[in-house]
Amino acid sequence: MGQRHQLFVIARINGRYRQLCAIHHQWLYGHTALRRCRDTLNIFENATNRMPLQQELTIAAKKDDDFWDAADSYRTDKNSHVPFPFIMTCLIVGASFNLDGYFHGVLVEPFYMAYDQGDNNNGITIFDITNLDNVRYCFVDFFGMESKREVDLMTPLSARTYLEAEYELDEVDEEVGLLPLLDTFKGRHLVTTSALSDTWPDGEWQDDPVEEADSPANISGGDGTAATADENPGRIQLKEPAASVQTDKTKSLRDQSMDSFLDLLLDPSQDPSALMAEAEILTDFVPKLRRRLYHQAATLPPSASHLILLEKALQQDINVDLSPFKLFSVDHLSNLVAKLRNGTMRSVNLSDMPDLTEDDLARILGGHSTSTKQAEGVIASSGNFIETMGNVSSIILLDSPKISVDFVAAHLGHYDVWHSQLLRRSLNTSHHYDEELPALQFSGPNTVSQLVWVGISSMQSCDSKLRMPDGKIDWSDLKYSVEASSRFSRNPGLKYRNYLLDVPLPVAKTAHGLRRLMQYLTSPKLGWYEDWPKAAARCFATTSAVEEGVSYSVGPLSSTFTLDNDRHPDDFVQVGKGMYLKPGQWAIVLIHEAYDAKNQAALDKRELEAVNMFGPRGQEEMKQWPAEDGVRAFKPLKRLRYAFAKALPESESSDQQRFLITDVPGYVKHVLAETSKDRSAEIERLCAWWEKASLGFGEGTGYYEDDDRAGILQRIYSDEGFDMGSSTKSRPIDPFEDIAKMMSRSRTDG
Repeated sequence: MGQRHQLFVIARINGRYRQLCAIHHQWLYGHTALRRCRDTLNIFENATNRMPLQQELTIAAKKDDDFWDAADSYRTDKNSHVPFPFIMTCLIVGASFNLDGYFHGVLVEPFYMAYDQGDNNNGITIFDITNLDNVRYCFVDFFGMESKREVDLMTPLSARTYLEAEYELDEVDEEVGLLPLLDTFKGRHLVTTSALSDTWPDGEWQDDPVEEADSPANISGGDGTAATADENPGRIQLKEPAASVQTDKTKSLRDQSMDSFLDLLLDPSQDPSALMAEAEILTDFVPKLRRRLYHQAATLPPSASHLILLEKALQQDINVDLSPFKLFSVDHLSNLVAKLRNGTMRSVNLSDMPDLTEDDLARILGGHSTSTKQAEGVIASSGNFIETMGNVSSIILLDSPKISVDFVAAHLGHYDVWHSQLLRRSLNTSHHYDEELPALQFSGPNTVSQLVWVGISSMQSCDSKLRMPDGKIDWSDLKYSVEASSRFSRNPGLKYRNYLLDVPLPVAKTAHGLRRLMQYLTSPKLGWYEDWPKAAARCFATTSAVEEGVSYSVGPLSSTFTLDNDRHPDDFVQVGKGMYLKPGQWAIVLIHEAYDAKNQAALDKRELEAVNMFGPRGQEEMKQWPAEDGVRAFKPLKRLRYAFAKALPESESSDQQRFLITDVPGYVKHVLAETSKDRSAEIERLCAWWEKASLGFGEGTGYYEDDDRAGILQRIYSDEGFDMGSSTKSRPIDPFEDIAKMMSRSRTDG
């Protein structure tokens, strides 16, 4: 059963529209389809996502016809790795998740699956990302979808048309907010019929009277407001498109003079410093120099003079793309990065460099332009990367076959990283779900390596037998259970999960991801709580080290979160005993009381049911509880509280104090203060942000300050753990071993 729907991404590649990825959504129609479409559009147009999206479009443009037109058997082979993993991740996140409490799993469909090959009830959604400044969308009904009213078949449908097929807009439910939702589509362009026909030429597409769908009548908002069309909406957004170079007939005398000057400047025999002295006063000099350098990047010979020009052209760039300059040596790139990293540069793109090795990358990022032996010294200490990269917070390494995911985990955990294999870890298709996925853990000083979730059910929260005399929870009496809790069980068991955080998490991204996860878990609209691990993957993926507030940036999804499946207990990693936290590493611990209650009112009702269930005996138990002024010593509360815990080295720990336990500000101060660079301004900014963000938390949400928190951690990270019964052997657990087993059995549910 379901309201099945597929979503596709297309783009014009080398003059021909191609399909880049597709997913299946089991329950998507009506206003929910519009919300997922809106969020996906925002993701594709987000500034932080721009460079990795452009990079994958550039990679697509280098594919030959055999790649796009191979036989079906060959396409199946390509499904195993997902050709464009970042584009796929953007589509998955937008279609499956929102912080308001929405989550629904999606499935990766075979690469280049036809528009009509999915199991479908409610049409399809298509995104055209040819022009990232003007991402287009449309809905299509290709067979007669399940809706209250019919729509035209095989033609691009606007948000309004698709919505009106299901609802009467003049009878708007204020809670759903259909008209405000439609307002978010105003000014957006539809995918054209010609683009659909070019992508799927076998389809019988119906010509639109207004072919480009750009007239006010065809714009999704339907209010007559036209969006500004791109000058060339069919082009791929490469770094500096050749189409931007004008012919001599259309150039002004000033432009022709500038071209002649740039020709002279790019002559390796000339001294660029002397020539640039006068040219720098011209406001268009640097932009035109930059455009020329990118236009000639593939053939630009490396030289000292060209390095000077590159530094001048890029010194004001926030996002520096070095991927086109493939003729430049590692020493050249290392010197250039060393000069730019303490300026405005925040991200560097070193993608699509097939010969770039890990030693090379270490030299470039470490600023060492000397011998391989010294480069190996850089690799040996990931701290060098942290200290030498200046203001850089993001590194793009798409389609870099000689840079392993293990290298990324060992040395780049303190950066936002886009790496093809890292992105693919959570995108294994159903064709290859039985392959074992090796466990991955990011290392380095002060790495947040784990997230622990301890869940106490509503029934447990209401059970007086699990309370101490002061009303606090008696952790020693809580029993661990791998089975899903039952609402009819007196004591269904403690739910406990420990996840390796197998994605890079800089300090700021960690704090932002935690806030987003707590916001999601406490949303009044939260649906099926069992899906929270997959939502957690999206919470940490949809934030960056530099963005605050509402964020549509996208990074890699944690595979341990994504491949977990709460509905199949046999696939659980039974980590209730002896989970290990290495000295110096951090864990995020979440204590979730009455996790299965929708809100406090629902928990209060459950408490009354629990008392009535046992009749006079239950009521007598309540009377016997210690009370003050006739009030019970405890009241079951729906609460979500967190703590950061760092395992102390043996020299600093004792039987009573094995962990440093603190809140977000304490974590930020502790980690950032240990770097040699002065991070006081960043510490102050992050702490102020968290204080403001905490004001938005509801009652019962925040830092776990109870004095039993150390005892909880002792049970989590000990041989005894939470009691799992005498049949379970007590041993410290290697998380890599058991998580690898779990993920080898898990079927991908994006």
